[in-house]
Amino acid sequence: MDLPAPYLSLVALLVVGVLGLVLRWAFTTDDRRKDYGLLREVAKVPSQTAARFVEERLQAAGVRATTVPAEDGEGLRVLVFPADERAAIAALLDD
Repeated sequence: MDLPAPYLSLVALLVVGVLGLVLRWAFTTDDRRKDYGLLREVAKVPSQTAARFVEERLQAAGVRATTVPAEDGEGLRVLVFPADERAAIAALLDD
């Protein structure tokens, strides 16, 4: 059973449209939550100056850290690797 040409065009457009929607859904990032892989948050600070202070303190303790914007747009998050999480927390809580 062969479909007439107009129906084939309609089916092709429908398939392309559905494929486009699936691909858009699959590759859309959720802006409300950013995933940083294995990194764990050890501090949330209000400014870049505070983030630099925390990073320097962690660096002095031998912990690698990175800073990213917070999801809510207010402040910055300081992240470390899971293996360094306890050492980072101890370095930040140490007086």
